[in-house]
Amino acid sequence: MKAVWTKSQKNVELRSKWTTLKFEVDTRYCELNNRKIYMGRPLALYKQRPYISQKDYLLTIRPILAPQTLKKKNILRRIVLDAGHGGRDFGAQNIGRKLREKDLALDVALRLQQKLQADGFQVFLTRKSDTYIPLDQRAEFANRMNADLFISIHFNSVDKPSVLGLETYLLPQPWTPSSSRLNLQEMDKQSYPGNSNDGWNSLVGFFVHKTLVEKMVVVDRGLKRSRFKVLKTLKCPGMLVELGFISHPETALRLETIRYRDQLASALAQGIQLYRKTQKRLGGRV
Repeated sequence: MKAVWTKSQKNVELRSKWTTLKFEVDTRYCELNNRKIYMGRPLALYKQRPYISQKDYLLTIRPILAPQTLKKKNILRRIVLDAGHGGRDFGAQNIGRKLREKDLALDVALRLQQKLQADGFQVFLTRKSDTYIPLDQRAEFANRMNADLFISIHFNSVDKPSVLGLETYLLPQPWTPSSSRLNLQEMDKQSYPGNSNDGWNSLVGFFVHKTLVEKMVVVDRGLKRSRFKVLKTLKCPGMLVELGFISHPETALRLETIRYRDQLASALAQGIQLYRKTQKRLGGRV
Protein backbone atom coordinates (compact mmCIF):
# COMPACT_ATOMS: atom_id res chain seq x y z
CA MET A 1 0.00 0.00 0.00
CA LYS A 2 1.18 3.49 -0.79
CA ALA A 3 1.52 5.91 2.15
CA VAL A 4 0.45 9.53 1.60
CA TRP A 5 0.36 12.43 4.05
CA THR A 6 -2.96 14.24 3.42
CA LYS A 7 -2.21 16.81 6.10
CA SER A 8 1.45 17.33 6.90
CA GLN A 9 2.51 15.38 10.01
CA LYS A 10 -1.14 14.96 11.02
CA ASN A 11 -3.18 12.75 8.68
CA VAL A 12 -1.79 9.82 6.70
CA GLU A 13 -3.46 7.39 4.31
CA LEU A 14 -2.43 3.94 3.11
CA ARG A 15 -3.86 3.24 -0.32
CA SER A 16 -4.18 0.26 -2.62
CA LYS A 17 -6.51 -0.49 -5.53
CA TRP A 18 -9.28 -1.75 -3.24
CA THR A 19 -8.49 -0.33 0.18
CA THR A 20 -7.92 3.03 1.86
CA LEU A 21 -6.79 3.22 5.49
CA LYS A 22 -6.92 6.68 7.09
CA PHE A 23 -5.01 7.50 10.28
CA GLU A 24 -4.60 10.63 12.38
CA VAL A 25 -1.65 11.22 14.68
CA ASP A 26 -2.50 10.83 18.41
CA THR A 27 -5.93 9.37 17.52
CA ARG A 28 -7.07 5.90 18.57
CA TYR A 29 -9.24 5.08 15.62
CA CYS A 30 -8.63 4.67 11.92
CA GLU A 31 -11.00 4.40 8.96
CA LEU A 32 -10.90 1.38 6.67
CA ASN A 33 -12.85 2.19 3.50
CA ASN A 34 -14.70 4.84 5.55
CA ARG A 35 -15.64 2.45 8.36
CA LYS A 36 -14.38 3.49 11.79
CA ILE A 37 -12.18 1.01 13.72
CA TYR A 38 -10.83 1.72 17.20
CA MET A 39 -7.28 0.62 18.01
CA GLY A 40 -5.74 -0.14 21.39
CA ARG A 41 -3.13 2.61 21.03
CA PRO A 42 -3.18 5.91 19.12
CA LEU A 43 -1.10 6.47 16.00
CA ALA A 44 2.29 7.80 17.12
CA LEU A 45 4.78 10.02 15.33
CA TYR A 46 8.47 9.16 15.81
CA LYS A 47 11.23 10.88 13.85
CA GLN A 48 8.59 12.21 11.46
CA ARG A 49 7.29 8.70 10.69
CA PRO A 50 3.86 7.35 11.75
CA TYR A 51 3.60 4.14 13.75
CA ILE A 52 0.80 1.94 15.06
CA SER A 53 1.40 -0.68 17.74
CA GLN A 54 2.40 -4.15 16.61
CA LYS A 55 -0.58 -5.56 18.50
CA ASP A 56 -3.01 -3.32 16.62
CA TYR A 57 -1.47 -4.41 13.34
CA LEU A 58 -1.40 -8.14 14.08
CA LEU A 59 -4.75 -8.49 15.84
CA THR A 60 -6.92 -5.68 14.47
CA ILE A 61 -5.78 -4.45 11.04
CA ARG A 62 -4.15 -7.51 9.46
CA PRO A 63 -7.01 -9.97 10.21
CA ILE A 64 -9.39 -7.73 8.25
CA LEU A 65 -7.06 -6.99 5.34
CA ALA A 66 -5.45 -10.44 5.16
CA PRO A 67 -7.71 -13.01 6.89
CA GLN A 68 -5.70 -15.80 5.26
CA THR A 69 -3.05 -15.12 7.91
CA LEU A 70 -5.39 -16.33 10.66
CA LYS A 71 -5.21 -19.86 11.97
CA LYS A 72 -7.92 -21.98 10.31
CA LYS A 73 -11.27 -22.29 12.10
CA ASN A 74 -14.37 -24.39 11.60
CA ILE A 75 -16.70 -22.80 9.05
CA LEU A 76 -19.47 -20.98 10.88
CA ARG A 77 -22.39 -23.26 11.68
CA ARG A 78 -23.55 -22.87 15.30
CA ILE A 79 -24.52 -19.39 16.51
CA VAL A 80 -25.65 -18.22 19.95
CA LEU A 81 -27.74 -15.04 20.07
CA ASP A 82 -27.92 -13.23 23.39
CA ALA A 83 -30.85 -10.86 23.81
CA GLY A 84 -29.55 -8.37 26.36
CA HIS A 85 -31.15 -7.85 29.78
CA GLY A 86 -34.56 -9.47 30.52
CA GLY A 87 -36.90 -10.07 33.43
CA ARG A 88 -36.25 -7.63 36.26
CA ASP A 89 -33.43 -6.05 34.24
CA PHE A 90 -35.17 -3.68 31.80
CA GLY A 91 -31.99 -2.25 30.31
CA ALA A 92 -32.27 1.17 28.67
CA GLN A 93 -35.73 2.75 28.55
CA ASN A 94 -37.59 5.45 26.67
CA ILE A 95 -40.51 5.93 29.02
CA GLY A 96 -42.26 8.44 26.78
CA ARG A 97 -42.35 5.98 23.86
CA LYS A 98 -42.82 2.96 26.16
CA LEU A 99 -39.70 1.32 24.77
CA ARG A 100 -37.59 -1.07 26.83
CA GLU A 101 -34.24 -2.42 25.73
CA LYS A 102 -35.02 -5.94 26.93
CA ASP A 103 -38.09 -6.16 24.67
CA LEU A 104 -36.37 -4.73 21.59
CA ALA A 105 -33.35 -7.00 22.01
CA LEU A 106 -35.49 -10.13 22.28
CA ASP A 107 -37.61 -9.15 19.28
CA VAL A 108 -34.56 -8.63 17.06
CA ALA A 109 -32.94 -11.85 18.35
CA LEU A 110 -36.03 -13.92 17.49
CA ARG A 111 -36.24 -12.38 14.03
CA LEU A 112 -32.54 -12.95 13.43
CA GLN A 113 -32.86 -16.56 14.56
CA GLN A 114 -35.52 -17.22 11.92
CA LYS A 115 -33.45 -15.64 9.15
CA LEU A 116 -30.29 -17.54 10.08
CA GLN A 117 -32.08 -20.86 10.42
CA ALA A 118 -33.58 -20.35 6.96
CA ASP A 119 -30.01 -20.02 5.70
CA GLY A 120 -28.95 -23.32 7.26
CA PHE A 121 -27.35 -22.16 10.52
CA GLN A 122 -27.98 -23.81 13.88
CA VAL A 123 -29.10 -21.00 16.18
CA PHE A 124 -29.51 -21.01 19.97
CA LEU A 125 -30.83 -18.21 22.20
CA THR A 126 -29.65 -17.48 25.73
CA ARG A 127 -33.27 -16.50 26.46
CA LYS A 128 -36.46 -17.04 24.47
CA SER A 129 -38.77 -15.03 26.70
CA ASP A 130 -38.76 -12.18 29.23
CA THR A 131 -36.51 -13.89 31.75
CA TYR A 132 -33.48 -12.73 33.72
CA ILE A 133 -30.21 -14.49 32.86
CA PRO A 134 -27.04 -13.63 34.87
CA LEU A 135 -24.26 -12.27 32.67
CA ASP A 136 -21.77 -15.06 33.39
CA GLN A 137 -24.32 -17.70 32.36
CA ARG A 138 -24.66 -16.23 28.87
CA ALA A 139 -21.08 -16.95 27.82
CA GLU A 140 -21.24 -20.30 29.63
CA PHE A 141 -24.26 -21.21 27.51
CA ALA A 142 -22.39 -20.37 24.29
CA ASN A 143 -19.44 -22.50 25.39
CA ARG A 144 -21.75 -25.37 26.32
CA MET A 145 -23.40 -25.21 22.89
CA ASN A 146 -19.98 -25.35 21.20
CA ALA A 147 -20.88 -22.13 19.40
CA ASP A 148 -18.85 -20.86 16.47
CA LEU A 149 -20.09 -17.29 17.04
CA PHE A 150 -21.72 -15.31 19.86
CA ILE A 151 -23.64 -12.06 19.36
CA SER A 152 -25.09 -10.08 22.27
CA ILE A 153 -27.86 -7.70 21.13
CA HIS A 154 -28.39 -4.35 22.87
CA PHE A 155 -29.68 -0.79 22.49
CA ASN A 156 -28.26 2.45 23.90
CA SER A 157 -29.65 5.40 25.82
CA VAL A 158 -27.99 8.65 26.97
CA ASP A 159 -29.12 11.92 28.50
CA LYS A 160 -28.35 13.84 25.30
CA PRO A 161 -31.19 13.10 22.83
CA SER A 162 -29.21 14.23 19.78
CA VAL A 163 -26.78 11.27 20.06
CA LEU A 164 -27.47 8.57 17.47
CA GLY A 165 -25.85 5.76 15.49
CA LEU A 166 -24.63 2.17 15.78
CA GLU A 167 -21.57 0.77 17.51
CA THR A 168 -20.13 -2.73 17.85
CA TYR A 169 -17.91 -3.90 20.70
CA LEU A 170 -15.16 -6.51 20.81
CA LEU A 171 -13.05 -7.67 23.75
CA PRO A 172 -9.91 -5.47 24.06
CA GLN A 173 -6.52 -7.08 23.69
CA PRO A 174 -4.45 -7.49 26.90
CA TRP A 175 -2.63 -4.36 28.08
CA THR A 176 -4.88 -2.03 26.09
CA PRO A 177 -7.66 0.09 27.63
CA SER A 178 -11.28 0.04 26.52
CA SER A 179 -12.18 2.51 23.78
CA SER A 180 -13.95 4.82 26.23
CA ARG A 181 -10.78 5.68 28.19
CA LEU A 182 -7.06 6.21 27.79
CA ASN A 183 -5.59 4.96 31.07
CA LEU A 184 -4.89 1.32 31.86
CA GLN A 185 -6.79 -0.27 34.72
CA GLU A 186 -5.89 -3.45 36.56
CA MET A 187 -8.43 -5.51 34.59
CA ASP A 188 -6.71 -4.43 31.36
CA LYS A 189 -3.46 -6.13 32.30
CA GLN A 190 -4.70 -9.70 32.08
CA SER A 191 -5.69 -12.00 29.26
CA TYR A 192 -9.16 -13.56 29.20
CA PRO A 193 -10.28 -16.75 27.43
CA GLY A 194 -12.04 -14.55 24.86
CA ASN A 195 -8.68 -13.08 23.83
CA SER A 196 -7.73 -16.39 22.21
CA ASN A 197 -9.93 -15.29 19.29
CA ASP A 198 -8.72 -11.67 19.02
CA GLY A 199 -7.96 -11.88 15.29
CA TRP A 200 -11.22 -13.63 14.42
CA ASN A 201 -13.12 -11.19 16.63
CA SER A 202 -11.76 -8.34 14.51
CA LEU A 203 -12.72 -10.01 11.25
CA VAL A 204 -16.29 -11.01 12.09
CA GLY A 205 -16.85 -7.79 14.07
CA PHE A 206 -15.80 -5.71 11.06
CA PHE A 207 -18.07 -7.60 8.67
CA VAL A 208 -21.12 -7.33 10.95
CA HIS A 209 -20.52 -3.69 11.88
CA LYS A 210 -19.80 -2.63 8.29
CA THR A 211 -22.96 -4.33 7.02
CA LEU A 212 -25.13 -2.86 9.77
CA VAL A 213 -23.97 0.70 9.14
CA GLU A 214 -24.27 0.45 5.37
CA LYS A 215 -27.61 -1.38 5.19
CA MET A 216 -29.28 0.75 7.86
CA VAL A 217 -27.71 4.01 6.55
CA VAL A 218 -26.91 5.30 10.03
CA VAL A 219 -24.11 7.15 11.82
CA ASP A 220 -21.03 4.94 12.24
CA ARG A 221 -19.93 5.20 15.88
CA GLY A 222 -17.21 2.64 15.31
CA LEU A 223 -15.99 -0.88 15.88
CA LYS A 224 -14.97 -0.42 19.51
CA ARG A 225 -13.58 -2.45 22.41
CA SER A 226 -14.79 -2.99 25.96
CA ARG A 227 -14.39 -5.73 28.55
CA PHE A 228 -18.05 -6.68 28.79
CA LYS A 229 -18.58 -9.68 31.02
CA VAL A 230 -20.43 -11.60 28.30
CA LEU A 231 -17.30 -11.50 26.10
CA LYS A 232 -14.54 -12.35 28.58
CA THR A 233 -14.96 -16.12 28.90
CA LEU A 234 -16.10 -16.99 25.38
CA LYS A 235 -14.35 -19.85 23.61
CA CYS A 236 -15.58 -18.66 20.21
CA PRO A 237 -15.45 -15.31 18.38
CA GLY A 238 -18.00 -12.88 19.78
CA MET A 239 -19.25 -9.32 19.88
CA LEU A 240 -21.79 -7.03 21.49
CA VAL A 241 -23.83 -4.83 19.14
CA GLU A 242 -25.55 -1.60 20.17
CA LEU A 243 -28.25 -1.21 17.53
CA GLY A 244 -29.29 2.37 18.19
CA PHE A 245 -30.12 4.97 20.82
CA ILE A 246 -33.70 4.71 22.06
CA SER A 247 -33.09 8.13 23.63
CA HIS A 248 -32.87 9.61 20.10
CA PRO A 249 -36.43 10.65 19.08
CA GLU A 250 -36.27 9.59 15.42
CA THR A 251 -34.54 6.29 16.23
CA ALA A 252 -37.18 5.56 18.87
CA LEU A 253 -39.97 6.14 16.35
CA ARG A 254 -38.33 3.73 13.92
CA LEU A 255 -37.77 1.08 16.59
CA GLU A 256 -41.50 1.10 17.33
CA THR A 257 -42.11 -0.40 13.89
CA ILE A 258 -41.84 -4.08 13.04
CA ARG A 259 -40.36 -3.13 9.68
CA TYR A 260 -37.32 -1.38 11.16
CA ARG A 261 -36.62 -4.13 13.70
CA ASP A 262 -36.83 -6.68 10.89
CA GLN A 263 -34.39 -4.60 8.83
CA LEU A 264 -31.95 -4.66 11.74
CA ALA A 265 -32.22 -8.46 11.90
CA SER A 266 -31.69 -8.71 8.13
CA ALA A 267 -28.59 -6.51 8.26
CA LEU A 268 -27.13 -8.61 11.06
CA ALA A 269 -27.84 -11.79 9.09
CA GLN A 270 -26.14 -10.38 5.98
CA GLY A 271 -23.03 -9.46 7.97
CA ILE A 272 -22.87 -12.99 9.38
CA GLN A 273 -23.33 -14.49 5.91
CA LEU A 274 -20.49 -12.33 4.57
CA TYR A 275 -18.22 -13.69 7.31
CA ARG A 276 -19.14 -17.29 6.45
CA LYS A 277 -18.50 -16.67 2.73
CA THR A 278 -15.03 -15.38 3.59
CA GLN A 279 -14.34 -18.45 5.71
CA LYS A 280 -15.35 -20.72 2.83
CA ARG A 281 -13.14 -18.76 0.42
CA LEU A 282 -10.21 -19.24 2.81
CA GLY A 283 -10.82 -22.98 2.97
CA GLY A 284 -11.94 -23.19 6.60
CA ARG A 285 -12.51 -26.55 8.26
CA VAL A 286 -15.96 -28.07 7.66
